[in-house]
Amino acid sequence: MCIIWGLTWFFLKYSLVEMPLFAGLSIRFLSAGIIFLSIHLIRKKKILVSRKMLFIYLQYGLINFSLCYFLTYWGAKYVFSNLGAILWSLLPLFVAGMAHFCIPDDRLNLRKALGMSIGLVGAIMLLTQGDSLGTGEVTLGLLAILLSVFLAAWPNVYLKMQNEKVDSYHLNGFGMSFAGLIFSIFYFFYERGQTIPLDFNNVGAVFFLTVPGTVLTWGIYIWLFNYLPVTQISYTAFYPPIVASLVGWLFLGESLPFVAIIGSMMIIGGGYLVVSKKRPKKVLN
Repeated sequence: MCIIWGLTWFFLKYSLVEMPLFAGLSIRFLSAGIIFLSIHLIRKKKILVSRKMLFIYLQYGLINFSLCYFLTYWGAKYVFSNLGAILWSLLPLFVAGMAHFCIPDDRLNLRKALGMSIGLVGAIMLLTQGDSLGTGEVTLGLLAILLSVFLAAWPNVYLKMQNEKVDSYHLNGFGMSFAGLIFSIFYFFYERGQTIPLDFNNVGAVFFLTVPGTVLTWGIYIWLFNYLPVTQISYTAFYPPIVASLVGWLFLGESLPFVAIIGSMMIIGGGYLVVSKKRPKKVLN
């Protein structure tokens, strides 16, 4: 899952060169949503329609899959592909901060607070580098991705607060289909008439973003909530930046200035402090 998520930043950056933003998002999420719902129907599982579950699905559809992905796509147009993955490493910090107030057995301690402080300082260091981290509206792009990460933390915390087993196929199918319809409406009003490239490279990029990058990864991610603590699941944020940075350097010629490298290391290191647990001391007999 982490390897695929790391690779998606390369394909996302590539697809944004020619693919209209809302068109790419609508194709990705409508297709992924249909696949998830189809799998759910094939499995012949009962569809959950309670008010509580419907509210969870709407949150993921409106916040995670719609608003957060729009902000990430828009920001990725201007910044290096690896920075998107690096900034998403802040997710555990925001999750930890929200969980402190909402989940009784997931409180902040000195270690988590230190990690949050280090990670946020790292993010500020990235923002100070501005034009050296991409082209065009780089600072606004970084802020857009940063905002998307902050917003994405809440549905994760809320889902864990419910303490109920969630069917990942149904949640993703409903949420992504809903998001795909929203993006289709925006495409109709703002991008209608723009050419949708259907050459092998663009179709291949959208296919990767849809099937491995969305269906497979999100299917695993939501499934993990049934078996692992929310902070432990947040470990998944630390490995995609390594893959994304390597691929961006090899194939896109992206290289970060020294200050940005230090800031990136602080973000990842701060996130690690937030979700890692202090090992108990061994008692010597």
